[in-house]
Amino acid sequence: MQVKYNAEAIIILIKSCIRWKNNSSIKANKLALNIFLDFVKLRLLPNNEKSTMAFLNFIKKPDDLKFEGKLETWIEIGLDTNPDIIDELAKKAKNVDAFYTNNIIGEEKKEEKIIQEEEKAETAEEQKAEVIESHDDEDDDLSQSALRPIIVPWDFSTVAQYALEHAVLLAKTTGCQIYILHLTKSDKEISSATIDLKKIVDDTFAKSQIRPEIMVQTGNILKTITQIANDNNAKFVIMGTHGIKGIQKFTGSLALKVIAGTNTPFIVIQEPPATDSIRNVVFPIDHTKENKQKLKQAKLLAYYYKVKYYLTMPDNISNPQIKRNLKTNLNYVKSYFKQHNIEYEVAKVAGVDSFSDATLKFAEEQKPDMIIVLTTKNINIQDYVLGADEQKIIANPSKTPVMCVNPMKVKFASMSVHGVA
Repeated sequence: MQVKYNAEAIIILIKSCIRWKNNSSIKANKLALNIFLDFVKLRLLPNNEKSTMAFLNFIKKPDDLKFEGKLETWIEIGLDTNPDIIDELAKKAKNVDAFYTNNIIGEEKKEEKIIQEEEKAETAEEQKAEVIESHDDEDDDLSQSALRPIIVPWDFSTVAQYALEHAVLLAKTTGCQIYILHLTKSDKEISSATIDLKKIVDDTFAKSQIRPEIMVQTGNILKTITQIANDNNAKFVIMGTHGIKGIQKFTGSLALKVIAGTNTPFIVIQEPPATDSIRNVVFPIDHTKENKQKLKQAKLLAYYYKVKYYLTMPDNISNPQIKRNLKTNLNYVKSYFKQHNIEYEVAKVAGVDSFSDATLKFAEEQKPDMIIVLTTKNINIQDYVLGADEQKIIANPSKTPVMCVNPMKVKFASMSVHGVA
């Protein structure tokens, strides 16, 4: 049995030790198994109460994906902070390997594998149920989620109509009420705009059996949309954009200016819906601590749709610190998705060295249904002029819808070691 000393391999070895210890048909001395488990607990894991609890929970329920994800994260931290421990770990693992070679044979091995697969299948079903039953364990109470509106800013343009079509599909799945928001320059224009919007509402109802509500008021597009979204605790704002054109190339994407400062996720679209569901979603991984703040919205999408996330990143990173932070963020996101039974795949994009280019290249090649990005923290005029990474992604050439999440001061877990907030 060959062992590679990374977190996933160590988890597999721990599972094997637990199974063999609990198998009463194996009469051989199991000291090597106990020594290996004690070594992981006392020497490999960081010396704190949370890592110990993660280990003990996993020992009790080794097929629980939630406990597995937490322990795997702590093992990664232990390996990163104490790389010199590998040689000693290898000696302990070699003794486990010898135990396997000498004692796990023939029918016992086959029977054990069958039992393991049956237990794993049963536990997987239990985990799915737990995820559904505990879906309100974070800030967003999904049981009340349908009460939160979807807002569509409306300027009577073609892309506004596209945004409304996207909103209708989301409303059918989530049960949320759609509000069409039109801003006028003066109170005199409100009456005529309302009449025109009623025609849009009637046409939408005739096509989809979804009847949006109308909101018309005076205001500034850069401030009023975000204010209304925040005041109404909107679930999403779905906004059409023509991309970055003309003077916007120099002053920044108008879409990004509107998005900045809101607590509500914006979904920015360029075309009508290509499908009536959301399946493949790009979740870019970068080196920033704020990157984890997209997880709440990722979980929300996974609650409504059978989503598979692609964790994209450039394959060519030379800076050691960025590389290390990137690895930490990736392990955190993987652990989170495992705990919540969310499907994912790591996608390292070759031939690029920037995070935005990795996202754009993957979207161009794979044509996903959506991209989730985090806007630049404390965005300013310099970001608009130079072009923040998310600005490029919002106006992506593949015209993939982009969900934009603004960074906030939020904790997503109880761990605070090596950038795990």
